[in-house]
Amino acid sequence: MRIDLMAKFVALAAALLLLSVTGLDAQADPVLEPEGRPATVVGILKFEHGFGPPGWGEDRKHDARISYWVLELPKAINTHCTPERPEWASRDCAPTKRMKLFFSSSPSVDELTMERHARKMQGRQLLVTGILHRAETAGEITPIYMDVSEIELATTQNLH
Repeated sequence: MRIDLMAKFVALAAALLLLSVTGLDAQADPVLEPEGRPATVVGILKFEHGFGPPGWGEDRKHDARISYWVLELPKAINTHCTPERPEWASRDCAPTKRMKLFFSSSPSVDELTMERHARKMQGRQLLVTGILHRAETAGEITPIYMDVSEIELATTQNLH
């Protein structure tokens, strides 16, 4: 009986150790971010290449080649969403770990200045602030995109 109890204890300890090593949030729900109002997210800035119109990658011989900014997020995010049809919920309302960035002109910074600033920070972990939107067209590339108002290098001070 004592050996049985010890075996159960060892199995429980092994399971807890496995959970701590693999991460408890591996199955966690994505973070819900507010749509239509400023939000700040952390991620790695990348400049990607893909295919645009007319088929947005369906016909690579004839589709335009495009380049765009993407923020790779450490955890998937989502916004509130109502699918056009209930059966399309998993497609229309999917969370994402990749978010296309649009650099908009703001009262303090023009679009070109912000894009130059982004080029210097490419491949680094950043804090990006802007307005999140759910994609409605193929041109927005990712399920959620952001109109960026500010980007800054992520440091230990501004991450807490």
